[in-house]
Parts: sequence; structure tokens; C-alpha cells
Amino acid sequence: MELELKYLTLFTLLFSFLISGCAITISELKSSQSSYDGSFTIKTAPSDTYRTLRYMARQCLEYEAYSGNPVIVLSEFDGERNEGEINQKLLSEGLLVNNTLIEIEKHDGNKAQVSLYTTKNILSVGIRSPNISDIKRWANGDKTCQND
Repeated sequence: MELELKYLTLFTLLFSFLISGCAITISELKSSQSSYDGSFTIKTAPSDTYRTLRYMARQCLEYEAYSGNPVIVLSEFDGERNEGEINQKLLSEGLLVNNTLIEIEKHDGNKAQVSLYTTKNILSVGIRSPNISDIKRWANGDKTCQND
């Protein structure tokens, strides 16, 4: 029994190191060509677009992953600059692994430009990530999570 506990501890430590070596920061997610899923402009103000997308992200992107780890949504909006970020993160072994970034920025007057970045590596396997059509639907008022 004691030997099994030592192996479990060793496995957990190795898994933590593996995940932390693969963890993606927001800046890495934004700078990676493969992570960029597209962007679009919508006629609503950035603050309104942010609130709509934050609500839908919390409804559709927060859950318990197959591994039993929670997937959470964190968000922030800067009213002075009229821009915000919504991040979907996997909480695993005490690490927050960035999986999705929805970026909202002021564009051309009082319109919002929305960009989507998603992780496309081993860390994203089994994670429900939105695609650009989901984000467009949500921004336009659709309240369904899955695109049928």
C-alpha cells in the first residue's frame, strides 16, 4: 500500500511537470498562428458585446471536464479602453491552463471587434471549446450553447 502511494505521488508530480511545461499563457495563445480562429465586427458597443459573451461563456464553457477537473471562465473589461477578455481555463493539478480567449475591442466608432483564440494541443483534448460561429451566434443574441 505504501509503495502504491509513492508511485501515485510520483505520477502526480510528473504529470504536473508535464502540464506546466505545456501550459499556454495568454500572450502565447495570442501570438500562435494555429490558435487564431478568426474575428468579426458587430454593431453593438464593446461593453454590451462583452456582457453578452461573458454570460454565454459562463453558461456554455464552465463545467467539469471528463478528467474530473473543473473548466472555469474568468473575464475582465476595461471601461476606459473599451476592451475586454474572456478566458476559458482548465484547472488541473493547481495550474490554470488557458484554453480559450475571446477578445473584445472597440472598432470603428462604437462597434466591437471580437477575436477568438483556442488551444489546439494535447491540453485541449476533451475540452469543449467554442468556434467562431458559436461566438457570432452568441454576440447576435442566440442563447443556445451548441451549434446544431
